[in-house]
Amino acid sequence: MGFFKDIKNLQDTAKEMTPPEHRGVLGGFRAMKDGVAQANQVLGGIANEGQKAQQLMQSGRVGSATISAVRQTGTFVNNNPECEIDLQVSVDGGAPYAVTHRQVLAMVALPSFQPGASVPVRVDPGDANSLIIA
Repeated sequence: MGFFKDIKNLQDTAKEMTPPEHRGVLGGFRAMKDGVAQANQVLGGIANEGQKAQQLMQSGRVGSATISAVRQTGTFVNNNPECEIDLQVSVDGGAPYAVTHRQVLAMVALPSFQPGASVPVRVDPGDANSLIIA
């Protein structure tokens, strides 16, 4: 009897966790629609980031940065983690300034992104806080 009681408890918990607007058949379709809209938003953001990276590689100011800290955000793109990286950026020999930057890093490149490491960057001429690690 304990097994069936456990299953019933799991079902009750799942029902409590499901928002009312996502319950039932129509709610299931609404949940799918919401999920697709969310995925489109994420993919649109990734496409915009790709365009920004391409633009910065062509017209960005060349600089270097020292990594102060690296944290994973919990987001993965093609099994590669998105990381939040604290940098001390220097462009054209100017005084270094702090920037926190998010970028998807290839798993094989992660060991290179350790505090104290120096990385090349491309900085947006119009916004010194907008950059990519080149």
